[in-house]
Amino acid sequence: MKRLRIPFRLLLRLGRRLRSEEGAASVPAVFWMPFFVMMMVASVEMCLLGIKQTLLDRGVDLTTRILRLGVAEMPSHEELKRSICGNIAFLPDCMTDLAVEVFQVDRATWSSDINGRGVLCSDAITETETPVIQPGVSGQLMILRACLRVSPMEKLNPLSQAIAHESGDKYVLITTTAFVNEPE
Repeated sequence: MKRLRIPFRLLLRLGRRLRSEEGAASVPAVFWMPFFVMMMVASVEMCLLGIKQTLLDRGVDLTTRILRLGVAEMPSHEELKRSICGNIAFLPDCMTDLAVEVFQVDRATWSSDINGRGVLCSDAITETETPVIQPGVSGQLMILRACLRVSPMEKLNPLSQAIAHESGDKYVLITTTAFVNEPE
């Protein structure tokens, strides 16, 4: 077998490089950079989520203002969704991702839960879950609840994975408002 001969000058240069401290700060920076980038993306994601929640609240408030004043009859489910989505600025799939319910408050329990099922966040009509639109009677306390599913900006971010809804990879934004049917 032939012996590998390494020139003496190469060994000296290699030894100097190993003892050198140049670039020592870049090693921790490389390890910490993904964490800082993830934190920046998560903060932008949370800001956008807050803006979308505010837009949803505003859209629901503008829509229920007509119901609060008693100017018009209770609109249908599609009309309510169209009105709320018309008041929201920049959510492209609003009509498909929005679920709206209007129901009377049970004065015996003061519960905002319908039949113990919680918030309906999908318009997928099944035998057990259908969107509820109750017109109510004069002087009745009513609740309008809207649930909007929005896609995260970055799906690999641990924050988006932590707060995504169980049924899919979307966030769930819920807003609730109460109003009283005007007496006739």
